[in-house]
Amino acid sequence: MDRRRFVTTLASVIAVAPREGAAQAGNKVARVGVLSSARRPSDAELKSSPWPLEMQRLGWVEGRNLIVERRYADRQVELMTRYARELVDARVDVIMAMADPDVVELRKLTSTLPIVVIYNGLDPVEDGLIASFARPGGNVTGVSRMLGETRAKRLELLKTLLPTVNRVSVLFSPSADAGRQERFESRLRDAARAVQVELSFHAYRNQDELMVAFPALAAARTPAFLLEPTFQTYGNRQRIAELAIRHRLPGVFTLREYAEAGGLMSYGPDWPTLLRQLAQQTDRILRGARPAELPMEQPTRFELVINLATAKAIGLAVPRSLQLRADEMIG
Repeated sequence: MDRRRFVTTLASVIAVAPREGAAQAGNKVARVGVLSSARRPSDAELKSSPWPLEMQRLGWVEGRNLIVERRYADRQVELMTRYARELVDARVDVIMAMADPDVVELRKLTSTLPIVVIYNGLDPVEDGLIASFARPGGNVTGVSRMLGETRAKRLELLKTLLPTVNRVSVLFSPSADAGRQERFESRLRDAARAVQVELSFHAYRNQDELMVAFPALAAARTPAFLLEPTFQTYGNRQRIAELAIRHRLPGVFTLREYAEAGGLMSYGPDWPTLLRQLAQQTDRILRGARPAELPMEQPTRFELVINLATAKAIGLAVPRSLQLRADEMIG
């Protein structure tokens, strides 16, 4: 089933999904595991996160009828296998993974325990994560960020901002899967050709390598850059924005939080909405839905955010046409 038919199927699923005040969780105590390679959020961040708030709206309250087993590896690869094993052995009802690499460890251990994920890659079907968007067919479903599809849009936005640009540098964290890395570069080059720019790829394997990339790009007179995100970059987005401004490098990012931290421009799905969608998927599984038959969703909202203060700091005038397309302008 193609993605257009998937949208129709998804609409029918949503139409019969539990609503607030409808089917309640009753006396059941659900157990949900959370596996992430990111740092553990603070208690305040956890309480205000859209995921638990949406779970509460759907009738699942932590400490009453919901137990959440959280495991955050803080980018320590050696901990991921251990934490994945702990959650599988704990026999939770469903595991929520915050990125598709986190699912890799889980799938080594179980093909039956339900997993919901925020997918960050190119194509979950090509990656073997699901059989199709409409019918995943295994024990994994969730929400795709559509990063592969929106890369072309981010390049187009850079070209609109800087019409004379003919080169863009891509800062990325390399995949251990050679085939996946090749598909990533090939698709991005295809998108670049459509807007008549050439790409150069600059890998970073840790935060130090990312930080030294900015003076190197400036020395090479790079006109602009596109940042492929990781949990590392998200946690250091303010520092990244500061370096880009210092070296007068226009860049485009994926989430509005980068623009809010001082990045020039962002385009992508709204992260809080993705977390709410993931909570809704979790709720459906807790109420009896099977991941194999629960469509992997796509974002319902995309937003363009432009930081005018940053544009001014690096000496750029944002075209009126681009300002009119923005969902929000900062500064």
